[in-house]
Amino acid sequence: MSMRKESIPLRQDVEKRMVSLIQSEQVWLIWMVVIALGAFAILAEQKFKWGGKIGSAIIAIFSALLLVNIRLIPASSSVYGVIDSYILPLSIPLLLFQCDLRKIIRESGKLCIVFFVSAVGTLVGVAVCGLVFRDVDGVSGIAAMTTGAHIGGTVNLVAMGQTFQMDANYVNACAIAANLFLAFYMLLLSSAANLKIVRKMYRTPFIDEMESSVDTGKSMAESYWKPKNISLLSLAMSLATTFVITGVSQTICTAVNGTDAPFIVKQLFGSIYLVMTLITVALVTLFPKYFEKLQGAEELGNFAIILFFVGLGCKANLAELAQIGLIVVAFIICIMVCNFFVTMIVGKIFKWSYEEISVCCNATFGGPTTAAAYAINKGWHALVVPSILVGLLGYIIGNYFGVLIGNLLM
Repeated sequence: MSMRKESIPLRQDVEKRMVSLIQSEQVWLIWMVVIALGAFAILAEQKFKWGGKIGSAIIAIFSALLLVNIRLIPASSSVYGVIDSYILPLSIPLLLFQCDLRKIIRESGKLCIVFFVSAVGTLVGVAVCGLVFRDVDGVSGIAAMTTGAHIGGTVNLVAMGQTFQMDANYVNACAIAANLFLAFYMLLLSSAANLKIVRKMYRTPFIDEMESSVDTGKSMAESYWKPKNISLLSLAMSLATTFVITGVSQTICTAVNGTDAPFIVKQLFGSIYLVMTLITVALVTLFPKYFEKLQGAEELGNFAIILFFVGLGCKANLAELAQIGLIVVAFIICIMVCNFFVTMIVGKIFKWSYEEISVCCNATFGGPTTAAAYAINKGWHALVVPSILVGLLGYIIGNYFGVLIGNLLM
């Protein structure tokens, strides 16, 4: 199977055999399900113990995937295109409104070091698989997607898939596979905290504090996402700002892609995800007081990302997942193993706490939303903001490393 855009989509054959209760042209019903699943994912994370353990992103993906495969909703709809083309790009600036580079360095200095070590672990895993599969067609795109995904999260995987012109159905299947292993990795990191050998080899100050604290009766996610004083003006300005950034970014990308600039220039400045990240981070760093006033941006951005995860699950079906090939699975497993052991070994040498190590492993492998959810669910409140900040750093650098690795393997 070719993995480039000119290939015949896997979905064509699969959809001929699948008829859903809600048809693809019933747009309002599909939106109803998508929004309801997004709300359910957040509700489950905040109100149920099992939801708090696995996180809203995983719940959103697999609840949607379930509804597609029991044929309640279709695997293809214009709704999912709207999510990818509009809601996802608009969510990126909203999530980056906290990404003042000076604040990241000041408040998360040590965690940044741990994060970069975890990122090196990701690069080691990509390098190993890149050398093993260097003669496979499309390996540069796979390497770029997995590099971006496991330094900054699934959003970067999608960006790298577009940058290297991978088939959209293949990108969706790879994203689902990445999140399957993310769910497993989160469980691994969480379970390892209870192992005697880990508690013996590493400091666990936050775990020790949690074990001695009193249970308030609320889930960690519910405690973090507590009600805030958010005004109508703040919401309006947040949305206006993200629309301006997205609109300007798209205009720049269109102009760059219409020139005869070198391929690498088009990759860097012709991708809306890369350009909007650069613009947003520059603006937030230069004008931090303005962005600090935009209350509600974090909530809007997170809900938009949850809708993206719902759409991701909606576009996947088990028949398609079975056809993505072992190469992607090999990449993800190799990255996960290298990411974990490189960080653990270096962490042991420099006497980092297990909580710092596991949060940074999570931030690289899954991005800021899953890292924050992990820290929140574990009750490590002092690590929540730093985990978001280093995860946002992954958003910034993940795509650029993906472009670099992809071009080296071309």
